[in-house]
Amino acid sequence: MGFSALVASALCTFLLPLLLFLAAVKLWDLYYVSSRDPSCPLPLPPGTMGLPFFGETLQLVLQRRKFLQMKRRKYGFIYKTHLFGRPTVRVMGAENVRHILLGEHRLVSVQWPASVRTILGSGCLSNLHNGQHKHRKKVIMRAFSRDALQHYVPVIQEEVSACLARWLRAAGPCLLVYPEVKRLMFRIAMRILLGFQPRQASPDGEQQLVEAFEEMIRNLFSLPIDVPFSGLYRGLRARNIIHAKIEENIRAKMARKEPEGGYKDALQLLMEHTQGNGEQLNMQELKESATELLFGGHETTASAATSLIAFLGLHHEVLQKVRKELQVK
Repeated sequence: MGFSALVASALCTFLLPLLLFLAAVKLWDLYYVSSRDPSCPLPLPPGTMGLPFFGETLQLVLQRRKFLQMKRRKYGFIYKTHLFGRPTVRVMGAENVRHILLGEHRLVSVQWPASVRTILGSGCLSNLHNGQHKHRKKVIMRAFSRDALQHYVPVIQEEVSACLARWLRAAGPCLLVYPEVKRLMFRIAMRILLGFQPRQASPDGEQQLVEAFEEMIRNLFSLPIDVPFSGLYRGLRARNIIHAKIEENIRAKMARKEPEGGYKDALQLLMEHTQGNGEQLNMQELKESATELLFGGHETTASAATSLIAFLGLHHEVLQKVRKELQVK
């Protein structure tokens, strides 16, 4: 074989796939640019759409903060990209964000990524819009009225006291606070939001639920591809474990006429409202709403409580004031 033939073979082997790849990336970018809203005369922000189908999700997952910093340096506070299966415009800066927040339902509407909508479900509050969203939110907020919160205090005190006693019995001089606080907040949310009673969960069963919930949270933001070992697949599998336990609780509530514990939890209020107003929520929608309540009442609360414990440990004078206040009450 001559030298020219070897060169031609090498070019076909390496150069042709590269050219095809670059052409695919360019066509991917042109496809989304051409699908912009024709009624808007303004140009799209600067930016790139990444790789075909994957977009720039892999870069975000691998580089995280560095990816966002690089994009901001290159394109400024507003740029286009493709994340989690959707074309996206990322907006930063106080004035820009303020403009969007004040324009909700007028300039923009809220929508979670496809993976979040799939895992949480179409029947949850965050995936409803306009009148449906307002109506459902009004019902759920009844569970957070002043009277309702007063009923929750003894439950919270009981759980916190039991948790502190368990921490004191734990072997070793050190304790990882954040995982323990997350478990505590999960138990509190299960009781005051969904009406679970302590006897309904053994330690092993509770640990399984906590692990399933954390697995679901870890995979909420993933590529919307449901294949074995994908993030969405693991998130859905974990969600189904939670849904099975919630369904047991819902059926137990339906069989009882009066709520246990002397108060009505958020799930009980939602069930009663739908039955009384002819709004038919099926079992799947109730499970999705209950899962969303856990999602909303767990992560941020656990983070705030951990910070509180850390700062109380650093400032003993404040801790003493808190102790005195509790003794007075």
